[in-house]
Amino acid sequence: MNVDYQVLTFKNQIKPKDIGGLGVELDQRKGSGNYAKERTQFNIEYVGLDNHPTLSSKVYETIYSNNIHFNKGDNTNILNGCIITSGPEFFRKLGLPMKDTGRVHVEGNHIGEPIFCPDIKTKEDIPEKILEYFDESYRFMSNIVGKENVVYAGVHFDEDTPHMHFYFLPIVNQVKRKVFETDENGKRITKQIYTKDNTIKNVPVQKKDANGKSVYEIEYGKFLNSDEFWKQLGGKASFAKLQDQYNEYITSKGFELDRGQVGANKHHQDKAEHNIKVLEDKIDKLNKELEMNKRINEVELKTNKEINNINEEELLNPSKDIFKKYKDKDVEKLIDYSKEIKKENIMSKNELEKKELKIEKLENQISQFKSGKTYSDKEKVIANQERIINEQKGIIESLTEEVQSLKAKLNRLLNVFHEKLNSAYLAVAHLLGFKNVNKDNVNHDLMDYKVQDINQKHEPRYNKSTKDKSDDYEL
Repeated sequence: MNVDYQVLTFKNQIKPKDIGGLGVELDQRKGSGNYAKERTQFNIEYVGLDNHPTLSSKVYETIYSNNIHFNKGDNTNILNGCIITSGPEFFRKLGLPMKDTGRVHVEGNHIGEPIFCPDIKTKEDIPEKILEYFDESYRFMSNIVGKENVVYAGVHFDEDTPHMHFYFLPIVNQVKRKVFETDENGKRITKQIYTKDNTIKNVPVQKKDANGKSVYEIEYGKFLNSDEFWKQLGGKASFAKLQDQYNEYITSKGFELDRGQVGANKHHQDKAEHNIKVLEDKIDKLNKELEMNKRINEVELKTNKEINNINEEELLNPSKDIFKKYKDKDVEKLIDYSKEIKKENIMSKNELEKKELKIEKLENQISQFKSGKTYSDKEKVIANQERIINEQKGIIESLTEEVQSLKAKLNRLLNVFHEKLNSAYLAVAHLLGFKNVNKDNVNHDLMDYKVQDINQKHEPRYNKSTKDKSDDYEL
């Protein structure tokens, strides 16, 4: 029996620069996904952009209108998010019609297997049970983060697998602040330190208690603080705890989903399994290389041993008496010569054995090529690279369209500005009594000078004796 796993993938590092592209993907359905435009009409929004032109404008308006304190730096994790889904079999069991896309998986646990997508032609093709599943998922996440902090939540049926995008502001009601030493005037006391680039920097001195521990104070209010948000949910164990809580909640609503490996999101699980497979292949290759090198070393050791064991008696036997008629010096020369010959024979034998091992290694490589394994691996790598290239092309096209749209908008604004400016200058010319002037022949330089001259003549004069600030100027 196949097991259906829950997939809860959290994103807690969405920077200000990331919001624009994310908003385009969510609202305009442009990005790196496989979007089926004919199914986009069936997407569901629990929380949309409302009347905001972009996700970014909604995020910042929500922050400012609710008096939320936040760090305005580029590295602030301004948004957090979560993607909720399961495998295609789970949705098929709930009654969603699925069809073969004609594509296959190029990575993960299902390499080579066909990819299926929803076969939706009308709203009635989406079973109530699936809508209920996403309703309950939205309810669960809203209760965790606070419904008022959700800036976008929607279900997409126009990609390969139905899934929910859920994005929220990580808001906490209190933060722990450092307390710094101050002088009698309440000004912070600083000290000089050397930075990494060997420059001197003044930093405030943190206050210490009687035990030498740093002093903190609790500040209450509304704060956008991703680190503190997850710390209050359990710190390093927060993701795992949420996985457990979600599984307990969703199964209590009648949806049979397995929790999966503890402490692992599906993405991380797939990545870990892929890394393990890569390491196993490397280890197998290294073991084979090690075995081959071991055999070559054995040949070398055997050769050295045979050379060291060359015996003069063996070289002269069995006809040792023949050498008696030779002088000792001549016999020594003959022995040395015999040793060299035997060394050469041993070395030749050594080279022969090593070449045989190399031939064996090459034959193994040829066998792998013939089996198609090497080609198969390369095809998978190429397919994956092509997929990444296509994704990047999609992003480039999307950004190019955005730039062109912004340029067109800017040109329209400039044209309107020039028309208004021309009209204003024309009015000034008429007021000054200029004749034979129309919108096509207004001298901008002259009008600019005249406008400055008029403004200088009508500059407000400050009245120091007036107490009411609304009457500070005489008109």
